[in-house]
Amino acid sequence: MSAFRRFLRAITPHGLVELRHARLAKIAATQHRAERAAFHAERRGRIAASRAVQNADAIQGDDREQVLAFLGARGLAEAHLVEGSVPERSLEYIRRLAILPLDSSRCLTALHIGNFVGVSLAFVAAALRQRHPDSLVVSVDPNLAHRGINNPQAHVAALLTACGLQANAMIIAGYSGRKSISNDGVVYAGYDPQQEFPKECACEESLRNLGKLCPRAFDLVLMDGNHEAAYLVTEIQAVLPLMKPGGFLVLDDVTAAWEEIREVFSRLASFGLVPSGTDGRVGIARLSSKDPRSEARLNATRG
Repeated sequence: MSAFRRFLRAITPHGLVELRHARLAKIAATQHRAERAAFHAERRGRIAASRAVQNADAIQGDDREQVLAFLGARGLAEAHLVEGSVPERSLEYIRRLAILPLDSSRCLTALHIGNFVGVSLAFVAAALRQRHPDSLVVSVDPNLAHRGINNPQAHVAALLTACGLQANAMIIAGYSGRKSISNDGVVYAGYDPQQEFPKECACEESLRNLGKLCPRAFDLVLMDGNHEAAYLVTEIQAVLPLMKPGGFLVLDDVTAAWEEIREVFSRLASFGLVPSGTDGRVGIARLSSKDPRSEARLNATRG
């Protein structure tokens, strides 16, 4: 402060100084209120505009051609989409043997292990919603690079939204059990899972933790994640307490190309599961049920 201003302040009556400060403060407060009002008006306008947008279903989650076209438009190679996803005929097999027998008078629940970019997840969510509009699929995947595709969960979320299934799905970004090597140890597009393993991070033991929250919750479990036999056995042991009596377990890659998966499927009876059949790609088994109505629905579907 200059000497002259100090002099003026010293000779000016205290009351005048206080009045001036009060007037300046009032002006500042008025400007602040106007700015805040404009800020909130603009914010509320954006909220209202976003709510006015209708999320009409752009594509059908169980329409393979539409799903592949949508993901292809996002820059994903069709070869990886086809090779890395459950085939359409196998998904229809799952619908017939493991979804149609379910009681559609109530909300149906499914657990989907291993998402990749969401092809089978969208199919199961769409098929269950057709049975009951409030059906829910919980998916578990650590969201690691796979087949050269980084952050695959972004494509999963985009696909579910495009299908209008975002309210029928819940994504858990974590390992089903303990941390495991990505890509089943295979190098894709220069991505070496052994070298990248120390840098890959996600929550662990998702199945065990789900058991703490919602035991006996799921009508259907589809497993298409880790392809190591010992890991798969551990997953099945963790999944059993999550399944409802009469629920269905589906294993992908029950083929000669994955002999260890086929071997695990062949001994599901030792886990208390009754094999229902296989189409050569997926295998389906059922947890025994004491409910005769469930047995009747199952037999009617098979007939």
